[in-house]
Amino acid sequence: MAVLGTLMSGCSGSWDLTKIFFRNIAYEISHPMQPPATKMKIPHRSNPGNPSGLYVGWVGHSTVLLSFHGSLILTDPSFTNRVTIARRVVSLPLEPEEIKDLDLILITHAHYDHLDLPSLKRLPKEATLIVPRGCQPLVDGLGLSKIIEMDWNDVFTTNGLRIEALRPAHWGRRNPWDEDRGYNSYILSKNGKSILLAGDTGYTKVFAEKGKGRMVALAFFPIGAYSPDWFRLNHATPEEALKMFMESGARFMVPIHWGTFILSHEPIEEPLLRMKQEAQRLGIEDRLIILRHGESFTLPE
Repeated sequence: MAVLGTLMSGCSGSWDLTKIFFRNIAYEISHPMQPPATKMKIPHRSNPGNPSGLYVGWVGHSTVLLSFHGSLILTDPSFTNRVTIARRVVSLPLEPEEIKDLDLILITHAHYDHLDLPSLKRLPKEATLIVPRGCQPLVDGLGLSKIIEMDWNDVFTTNGLRIEALRPAHWGRRNPWDEDRGYNSYILSKNGKSILLAGDTGYTKVFAEKGKGRMVALAFFPIGAYSPDWFRLNHATPEEALKMFMESGARFMVPIHWGTFILSHEPIEEPLLRMKQEAQRLGIEDRLIILRHGESFTLPE
């Protein structure tokens, strides 16, 4: 998480952290938590009426609920109302207990806004949990049926779903005093189609390299937490996110990691506005799928 990362850069980083701290206090005093755009629909495993085999629902931040050719997947589940100092800007569109059936939980890295232990405790225990290298000790004892650690370039296959771990431009410690842990992006492949989950990342060429020769139907890229400028080492700007999307060869993109928690300096709506402006400049507005909290869609053929 960018907030914790500021502690690593000396006096200027401490001042940046202080400004984020007081920004959250001021926002919480002056702004009640907003309702989600809609109540989220829980997908069926068979996803009837969708020949593409892909349903997507955005809970908020980096939490996405997927039905992918019969596999039910949840990414970076965060159902908490607070991440350290940051209170949720928009309330939850569903509670984790409403998810009764789940095959796979994907964790990209151990930062508190992506690996939330109380959220994991509230999810179906039958799900397989995939975590980066060095993260299994954090989640042992949660009662999940299977935990798989994946390092960069590892591949895991389950029920026809292939998961490959990639190396994004990020870092993996849970806090500045923690031991080094892995941090992953993932490519999910099934029935000849692929989904790219970038997680948190600065600009990198890895998605261009890994997208070659694949039919990447959909990509999830983060667009927030890039200010102050040195945050960009680990968090892409909206323009950089779109560049990585184009280089990946993906057909459509869903922006994530925006509008849910205040973790940096940019205004809450700025990432979305900048992304729309850049997409218009590039002429790719029709390839962006912008979801508000709780909204969902089925991927067109």
